[in-house]
Amino acid sequence: MAFIFAYAGLEVLALPAIPLTMTAGALFGVGPGTVAVSIAATLGAALSFLISRYLARDKVLQLARGNRQFMAMDRALSKDGFKVVTLLRLSPLLPFALSNYLYGLTAVDLTSYIAGSWLGMLPGTFAYVVAGSYGKEVLLAGKEHTGPAGWQIALVVLLTAGVITYIGQLAKRAMEEIDEEISRGGSSPEVP
Repeated sequence: MAFIFAYAGLEVLALPAIPLTMTAGALFGVGPGTVAVSIAATLGAALSFLISRYLARDKVLQLARGNRQFMAMDRALSKDGFKVVTLLRLSPLLPFALSNYLYGLTAVDLTSYIAGSWLGMLPGTFAYVVAGSYGKEVLLAGKEHTGPAGWQIALVVLLTAGVITYIGQLAKRAMEEIDEEISRGGSSPEVP
């Protein structure tokens, strides 16, 4: 439980989460590590969203004004929040920590945001937890653990990179289609 709260707190502070995600794999293993990080990352994202929406709105709004990506994201979120949040989480279009705060300015409701964030973050979470777990096995290889073979590690890395790249490309194409549709349809709605 302490790991979950520490992870969520560091995410609210916009610190890089990848080292912590890999650490969860090394400490807890693939299954429990994925669950712990999934809960922690979703909690941190929700807290950042709420901070932006209710406590630091003016500061975050200063960052977003005039940003073309944000305006496209806001328009798309007003039409289908869950789908767009999920796709954006799968694609590296926006820096993760910043996007947590930007979502708080948009029309997306909290439930769609949390569900879309959880689902969209899950593949990356799993990949980094697996990497941390295998990393631990490699470090312990030759002592008391045999660890996976080099070809197994290479295969997992290649498959994970391939899946993440493919999903990212799908998400990017979907966001471009949404942006084109919105461009044809008119102006951006007001930020709530």
